[in-house]
Amino acid sequence: MDRSRLAKFIDQRVGELPLANPVFLPPTATVRTAVQRMHQGARSCVLAVEDDRLVGIFTERDVLTRCMGADFDWDQPLDQSVLTRKPATIAAETTVGDAIALMQRHNYRTLPVVEDGAVTGLVRLGELLQHFVESFPEEVLNLPPRPHQVVAKREGG
Repeated sequence: MDRSRLAKFIDQRVGELPLANPVFLPPTATVRTAVQRMHQGARSCVLAVEDDRLVGIFTERDVLTRCMGADFDWDQPLDQSVLTRKPATIAAETTVGDAIALMQRHNYRTLPVVEDGAVTGLVRLGELLQHFVESFPEEVLNLPPRPHQVVAKREGG
């Protein structure tokens, strides 16, 4: 793989990529409403905003880890117990490499991109991977099925 092309990819600013449009809800919206909005748009999260400021994030992982109890109240407000307050965010000037490192370090799949305190979009791990594949199609398509396998003899006819 060409290191200069890889460095250019890693140093690219997140704001230069097409960002996903977030779904916004007030923190007083019900958990049921949030899950319905996520389902309708095939979204992995909703962002809770008050006065155009991000106050929390509610993700698919939150649904699985915080909402699956037998006595869970789906009509409670997001901000009661399921909203992740003060989520990690990145600026549009953040590099792709730094965004990936933050996602890896904290096991995030989605990061809100914030400019002047307002969310401008979402960067998602799957879309970063897609962008990588589109930037390096030959290298990715020519990867062996098992990269660490060493072939002892040539196959084929």
